[in-house]
Parts: sequence; structure tokens; C-alpha cells
Amino acid sequence: MTPFKGRLRVRHLEIVLTVAELGNLSRAATQLHTTQSGLSRAIVEIEELVGTRLFERTAKGTGCTPAGEAMCRHARQLLADFRRAEVELAAVTRGDEGSLTVGCFSLFAGWPMAPAVQAFQSRYPRVMLTVEVGTHEQLVDMLDAGTLDVLVSRYGASVNPQVYRSMTLLHDEVVLVCANAHPLASRPQSTLDDYLRYPWITALPGSRIRGELERRLLNQGYPLPDMVGALSPEFNMELVQRGAYLGLMPGSVAAVLQARGSITMLPELPPLQRSPMSAIWRRDRPSSRPVRAFSVALAQAIRADKALLQSHGYAVL
Repeated sequence: MTPFKGRLRVRHLEIVLTVAELGNLSRAATQLHTTQSGLSRAIVEIEELVGTRLFERTAKGTGCTPAGEAMCRHARQLLADFRRAEVELAAVTRGDEGSLTVGCFSLFAGWPMAPAVQAFQSRYPRVMLTVEVGTHEQLVDMLDAGTLDVLVSRYGASVNPQVYRSMTLLHDEVVLVCANAHPLASRPQSTLDDYLRYPWITALPGSRIRGELERRLLNQGYPLPDMVGALSPEFNMELVQRGAYLGLMPGSVAAVLQARGSITMLPELPPLQRSPMSAIWRRDRPSSRPVRAFSVALAQAIRADKALLQSHGYAVL
């Protein structure tokens, strides 16, 4: 038996993660519904169990030691396994046939996620389905922690093929869109110089796409436009419709929205590298039957708009 096997508790894992994430004992104690002195005693107990220091005080607060960072990685995985077990048992108790948690990059959350969810539930009504929507970076962390079974997002250079499996669904570009009443909507020969005179809705500051966009514009001698960082489809559409804003979005999504009469796609592409939309899961966790079935439903939802997407030059697989 290892030194802390049978003695380390779920509460200990929650304490380690909360202190690490907040970096402040007072705030962590409040969130954990205990006193600061009680939390300090708990940390000492945990460190005695694992046989090493997990935290150290710094000028910025309480930070993790290298052992603390390792402990946090395992704590996230263990707590995610507990949550998944709880969900699975609840599903079985209700007579369901398991569960599936899908992470979706926010700009794919309308199309094609919504029709895929509808099709999956009609075929597998007894699988409890949950969809988590967020940024690519947030969702990869959740996938690594075991909170997600599969992730629907762009398969970029940051996705290590030795760690993740994937099923490529679609190749498309990132495009700019505007309201149908926007001055650029009636100018089919507009250029990137024209676009830079208007404010853009882009990915969040610090994200891969935002960083790539800024670097490529500056390297090509363009000034940066005024930017609002947002990844809410509802907010993006509302802001585009209200004024002069141009919105950055996946070309496939934009093509579907344009066909519905919601927006106008602009002809000149922003300087961004193409990366495919994919279903992604970890190699160290074999894909389950629900994961494979949902990936098929997603591919079928995309193929339902194959003619439209191919007319815009997007390769449907």
C-alpha cells in the first residue's frame, strides 16, 4: 500500500485544487466553507499524507510547488472520474444507457452542433447527453481532465496527434461577415484595406487565433483594427446587426447563416491559417459507442448541407 492510499479523501483533492486555483487561503477558505486556520491545518495534514510540500507562500499569495502542480493534475483527473461515475450511476438508475458529455467550440454551437444533437437523441434517447460550450483552450483542459468524452473544435497545431485521436469533419476558412445592411455588403470588390476601416469582433485576447491574426496583419504592414474579443454566437450576431462591426467566424457556419439570410460573407479572407473542424478525443481513453455515434451524427449534419458548403469551396468529408 502506498503511503496515502486509503487515507487521501475527496475533500483533500478539493482543497488542493481550490487553493491552487485561487492562490489565496482566505478566499479558498470562504469557498470551501471553513476557516483559514482550519484550511491551514488541512493543508498540513495533506502534505503529511503525500510526504512533501504542495504549497509555498509568495509575494503574490499561495502558489504550488512542483509537487503541488503534479498533485493538481492527478486531483483534476480523479475528481473528473468521480463526477463521471456519479453521472453514469444516475443514468443507469433512471434506466438510461450511459452518458455522453460533448465539448463544443462556441462558434460551432448553433450549426452543426444543434442538428447533430437532435439526430443523436432521436437515435439514442436513453443516453444522457450533456453539451459544454466554451473556448478551444478551456475545452482541451476539460478533455484532458476527463470531464469531456469528446471535443468538437478546430484541429490546430496545438493539438498533439500523439495525445489525441481525431475525426476530421470539414475543411474551411475563417471569414469575415457583416450585416446585410452594412455598406460593405453591397461592395463585392471590397478588400482587406476596406475591412480595416471598421471594428472587428474576434477571438479572445491571448487565444491562438487572435494572436495569429494580429501577427499576420502586422507582418504584412497592416494596422490592427479596433477589436472586441467575444466568442458568444448570440452576442456576435447582435453586435453585427446593430452597427458597423465585422464578425470573424468559421466559413462553414457563415455560409449556412448567409443562406438563411442572416448575414453577408465578405469576399476577402483575413490572413489566418486554415485548420479543419474535427471530433477530438484522447488516445489514452478508448472511444465509446456513444462517442462514435455522436461523431457520425455530426458528420451527417454537415453532409446535409454539403451542396451549400461545396458551392463556397469547402471540402465536406
